[in-house]
Amino acid sequence: MEAQPIEVWALAVFGIAVLGLVASSLREAAAMKRWPVAKGRVLSSKVEQYTQIVGSRSTGGRSRMTLYRPVVLYEYEVGGRRFEGDRVAQSPGLNRGVVEFAEKVAQRYPVGASVDVRFNPKRPGECVLEPRVPASWIAALVIGLGLVALAIDRAQF
Repeated sequence: MEAQPIEVWALAVFGIAVLGLVASSLREAAAMKRWPVAKGRVLSSKVEQYTQIVGSRSTGGRSRMTLYRPVVLYEYEVGGRRFEGDRVAQSPGLNRGVVEFAEKVAQRYPVGASVDVRFNPKRPGECVLEPRVPASWIAALVIGLGLVALAIDRAQF
């Protein structure tokens, strides 16, 4: 069965979009690793529970899901100015989900602990504790490459 051109284009465009997102995250993480480091101190560290609505209105299958996220507040000083930050990872959305994961992150940053804070030298209020791309991005990379490969295969040049 021959693939329809729209199917091939949809696979290729979606695959390229996923690869673009991964490349952008890698570029951002690489830039953050080059940011200067300031000594900081953890002000608070906890796990926060929140509810998210999932599903589709069109199918009527909407439900509430309870998720958890670590909330770490820290302070640091740059050029005599005091700043506060709460960004733990380069991709904050990936720090959310199951309670065990959120607890692990919060436990790494106990109240009063000294931390290395990487800050943007152009905007010192922009900061992060862990300037790395999470390992879960490898799955996104594989999916993106797979979609592009599938599109090429289905195009039958």
